[in-house]
Amino acid sequence: MLLPLIAVACYLFGAVGLAFGAYYGVSHHGRGGRIAGLLIACVGVLVHLAALAVELKLDPQVVLSLGDTAAIVSAMIAITAIVVALRPRLRGMAALLLLIAALLEAAFSEGARNFTTGRPGWELAFHVAMATTAFAFLTIGAVLAVAQVLVDRRLRSRKPLGILRILTPIESLESGCFHSIFAGFALLTLALVSGAFFIENLFAQHLVHKVVLAMIAWVVFGVLLLGRWRFGWRGRKALRWTLAGYVLLVLSYFGSKLVLENLLGRHWG
Repeated sequence: MLLPLIAVACYLFGAVGLAFGAYYGVSHHGRGGRIAGLLIACVGVLVHLAALAVELKLDPQVVLSLGDTAAIVSAMIAITAIVVALRPRLRGMAALLLLIAALLEAAFSEGARNFTTGRPGWELAFHVAMATTAFAFLTIGAVLAVAQVLVDRRLRSRKPLGILRILTPIESLESGCFHSIFAGFALLTLALVSGAFFIENLFAQHLVHKVVLAMIAWVVFGVLLLGRWRFGWRGRKALRWTLAGYVLLVLSYFGSKLVLENLLGRHWG
């Protein structure tokens, strides 16, 4: 439990440092904050990966629990945040992503591994990797969509941006949002296709709700990207479609998994 807590603390301090640097710009204090935030975030990722490696060694044949999945998604978001932070104009965005990574790791990293799988293999490993990475990128897209609308609303009302100033320019938020959604959509497509290799009976394996909700989410994100490309959807309209797809995806994985594991004592088989 100690390593996840250290990772959370590093992400929070890293987010503060990057936000401080983004707020004060090219000043001496701003540069110091950016460097410190980036270094602390890197330490957090290393500690986080070490914690995941320790868990994996406990029983490499065990299926990921809710907490394990959230911890992996959190690590992927943190790594993305570090990459984003390398671009000066996006360090405020990176601070926001580190904050989300910290919240995910703090809230859901406790899950115990209680279920085993009878068919470990490359198909399942590939599917899990694609699904968790897709969820990480779509989480980033949803967070940036909300941030974009908040900044846009504040700009339109001609009120001071305050701390939201670190998220400007708004064009970067919009670009980052749709790039993340596109990447998540592509990976979700691979996850759905690869899932067909180990699905034998949707009902017997308790997968029907998961698959149906994931496919509906895939359609929603596909319509969103088509609307963006064909009609230039943005702002609140894009936010509504993004959140609709994201909520469906959360229900697909976390909702159905929570009911199966915690209420029915079963697992996707």
